[in-house]
Amino acid sequence: MSLAPWLDGELGYRSFGTPGAPRAVFVLRTGDVATTDPDARITSAYDVRIVAVGLDAPELEDPPVLGGQTPAGLTVEALRALLEREAPGTTVGLVGERSAGPIAIYLAAALGPVVDRLAIVGVKSPSDPLSRDLRTPLLDHLDAEVLVIVGGDGPADASDAGWYVDRMRSAEADTVPDDEIHSVNGEITLAAVWDRVLAHVAPGAERR
Repeated sequence: MSLAPWLDGELGYRSFGTPGAPRAVFVLRTGDVATTDPDARITSAYDVRIVAVGLDAPELEDPPVLGGQTPAGLTVEALRALLEREAPGTTVGLVGERSAGPIAIYLAAALGPVVDRLAIVGVKSPSDPLSRDLRTPLLDHLDAEVLVIVGGDGPADASDAGWYVDRMRSAEADTVPDDEIHSVNGEITLAAVWDRVLAHVAPGAERR
């Protein structure tokens, strides 16, 4: 586990995959498995370096008002610094799972063309009008090509995916069939769609 400065503490992150690979993908997740490889067998099939960052409260607080001095806004700045240090001068892929999805979206918007591919997995659409109004302009100006993946019993469904896709320049939705989701609670996980995600955020990186 490596650590990056953040407020009065540090963000934990771990790198895996192919050291020195030309393509880097940053993965934002929460929980105990946040910095683990979603599926090492699939990762090894790609010539890509993964930087997995673990987020938790208060890093995820107040995502609709990023850009200010909120914890989430400061987290985006810390992630920007981490990305610039770990993948200087290159375009990168970005992934956000569930509650880390809004942070991934705002980071992609803040970095502009530096993030050329974005995948969000199991991310709900905003639940109130103010959040929708604040998030929509950022979605409309995303430079990245976006894949929005939903499926299973929650937390997000096809209507959430449609909300995002309708507000992005270049985006598509992918609803995963129930028989492809093998989590204990039936909810979609990054591990269940890791091959789909890597194919999108690391195009052309599959090993021959």
